[in-house]
Amino acid sequence: MKKVIILFCAFLVSLSFANASSIFLSDYLEEGQTRVYETDGGVYVINLLSVSEVKQKAVFRLNDEMSKGIKLKDSYVFNDGSEVVLRELVINDAGEGNDEAYYYFYGTGKGVLPLSNVSMYAIEELCNFDGQCLNETKDDCCYDCGCDKDEECVNNRCVSKEEEETEDVETEEDVKEEIEEEGVEEKEGTSEEKEKRAAYAMLGIILFLIIVLVWFVIEKKRKLF
Repeated sequence: MKKVIILFCAFLVSLSFANASSIFLSDYLEEGQTRVYETDGGVYVINLLSVSEVKQKAVFRLNDEMSKGIKLKDSYVFNDGSEVVLRELVINDAGEGNDEAYYYFYGTGKGVLPLSNVSMYAIEELCNFDGQCLNETKDDCCYDCGCDKDEECVNNRCVSKEEEETEDVETEEDVKEEIEEEGVEEKEGTSEEKEKRAAYAMLGIILFLIIVLVWFVIEKKRKLF
């Protein structure tokens, strides 16, 4: 069984290298704990919902999708193809801490939340990104609670369409300004280069005239002697 898991993990690692936005890692969670994994395209929020000592199973939630009970040394594939492999369970006695699950996680990069810079405070206190608006508000958790009619949820923040369009226009103007500034710099650079070339040409002419003059003087003296 260990060989199968090792081969499977090697396969997942190869997939993660093939896809730049995918991730593969080994980690652990305590029961009720949450972790955030960032990729190039967004984030994965993974939570260990429960651990069963009797059944030797664990239930995870990836973003807003809950897994079935995953048996020890078994795995679960989520809708986007991402996978959790349950490596080990640590059952602690009452008063000694929460039970723990050690796992491999392969994220395809397809089902990520379109977010960036998500803090653990935001997830634990403001928004758990489970698709349900429970004890949350649109101001802190529009991903779960949605926005008003004329607003859109961008990076978990309600933004009016006018504001978004204004930001787009400002971005376009900034780009145009940068291009214009670069054009001015290029023109200035071109004029400076022309001035340098003209100066070098003038210096060359002067040196040539000096050499001709010296040669003429030397030849004249030779004729005299």
